[in-house]
Amino acid sequence: MLLLSLLCCNHAEKETSTEKILRHSAGGDFRGVNIGDNRDDVIKMETGATVYSMPDELVYRIGDDHEDSTWYEISYNFNQQGLYDISMDIFPKSDSGLSELKNEFISYYITKYGDCKYNDGYCQWRTMTANGHIVSITLTDTISESPRPCLRVIFNETQ
Repeated sequence: MLLLSLLCCNHAEKETSTEKILRHSAGGDFRGVNIGDNRDDVIKMETGATVYSMPDELVYRIGDDHEDSTWYEISYNFNQQGLYDISMDIFPKSDSGLSELKNEFISYYITKYGDCKYNDGYCQWRTMTANGHIVSITLTDTISESPRPCLRVIFNETQ
């Protein structure tokens, strides 16, 4: 019986890079926070290093703790109603890493929200959050001003 228990534990599903980056296990809309949260709630949940902090914006950088030296930067934007926009730029080490992450993110969001709408290099979903906010999620790898491969994910409250 002990052997069976050990075998079951060893076959647990491994968390994908996308799930790690999004901190899927923390819940919420994005890394444990929800659209509409106040600034202090976001500060409590975010584990990255603060790069920039203003009353209406928080920017965090999450380092290259991955073996492929991927790092990313997240910008949380606030208005009077709370968090309304999240932008994340992910910088993988290589083009192949970018392609792998892009496919993984698309697969993750298709599983969560259904098929995306393709539009000029963008893949976009429109959905309602658990707390009733309508959001669009946009993913693109067509950022030309970056000196290295970059994947951008934007999570934005819409009207």
